[in-house]
Amino acid sequence: MKGILIGILALLVLSLTGCAELKELRVETSEQKELIDQLQKENQACKDSLEATQEQLRQAGLELQAKEEKVREQSEAFTRMQQAMKAELESKQVALQELEGKLTLTMVEAILFDSGKAEVKQEGRDALQKVAGVLKTVEDQEIVVAGYTDNVQIGERLAKIYPSNWELSAARAISVVKILVSDGVSPENISAAGYGEYRPVADNDTPEGRAQNRRMEIILMPVRK
Repeated sequence: MKGILIGILALLVLSLTGCAELKELRVETSEQKELIDQLQKENQACKDSLEATQEQLRQAGLELQAKEEKVREQSEAFTRMQQAMKAELESKQVALQELEGKLTLTMVEAILFDSGKAEVKQEGRDALQKVAGVLKTVEDQEIVVAGYTDNVQIGERLAKIYPSNWELSAARAISVVKILVSDGVSPENISAAGYGEYRPVADNDTPEGRAQNRRMEIILMPVRK
């Protein structure tokens, strides 16, 4: 009888030990599953982050490509403008500059207007026709025509038409815009501005300086998006 009891106790001990080991195994399995789940989540997060980074790089590449294309187009426009305005450039009636993403054609008053007038002379019309020939071939570019004057105030007679240099410079810019549009430049991407005497490029105390300040600028730059 005693031997039987000992045997039963031994079986109970073995059974309890097995249950404990099974419980520990289940705990370990559960922890491993949680670890696997966590690793899978981290792996997915890394994958998502990598895909997002790749998409950002792709977009950056496309933007860079677009900017390079605009620079190339503007450089080509600069070359074509040089060729079209060769005679005017040589005679110093116009100046051409490419700086900070902008192409600027500066035309002196004498080639475009008589003193105090906003109607473009025939000589100016001929020159603007050459300019339009280049501008109308350029895409995704904004064109601003800006008029400037010296600081000599408008005379009493002329003041009835143009009360100040602002009005005169703006009227001249509008006249140039209308001619460019009539020669084929799209009206959707061109605008006129008049700055009067307030943005001089030379000293207004000398006749030479005032002549430089009486000017028209045709500015070509990428369209803002």
